[in-house]
Amino acid sequence: MILENATPPPPPPKYHILVVEDNLINQRVLCSQLKKIGCTVQVANHGREALAELAKTKFWKQPAVAEPHDLSVVLMDVEMPVMDGMTCAREIRALQENGHITGHVPIIAVSANARREQIERAKGAGMDDAISKPFRIPELMNVIDTLLSGNAGGGIVRRE
Repeated sequence: MILENATPPPPPPKYHILVVEDNLINQRVLCSQLKKIGCTVQVANHGREALAELAKTKFWKQPAVAEPHDLSVVLMDVEMPVMDGMTCAREIRALQENGHITGHVPIIAVSANARREQIERAKGAGMDDAISKPFRIPELMNVIDTLLSGNAGGGIVRRE
């Protein structure tokens, strides 16, 4: 029997995003906005926590949890305590090289100082793309869509 007034199940999340951000206010605002548009969000406060979260995903060769979760992209703040974004990106790429991580983990650098030199350093550290703070969610989604469609580097948003 089909109920006329039954609500359909919600659509699956658009993206599974790991937000790596040390500023709690920025973290809460960004996560709230991403969830509103249907994304699943995991959070890490710094690079070391990001690596621990990554170990719980399907990218990890032998995940740290029984049911690893999906991951579409990492939004990586560049400047953080404990382990900064550049160091974390280099570590992720090294883990890919030695086989602990399978596949390519898409990483977008997030920085308030996204000048050309910093963007080049971020890419040299293993970031795929960059976006400058402050940004709007449609701008971010454009960068994510571009990156995940295979056009890495095409969605850089800079305000100079």
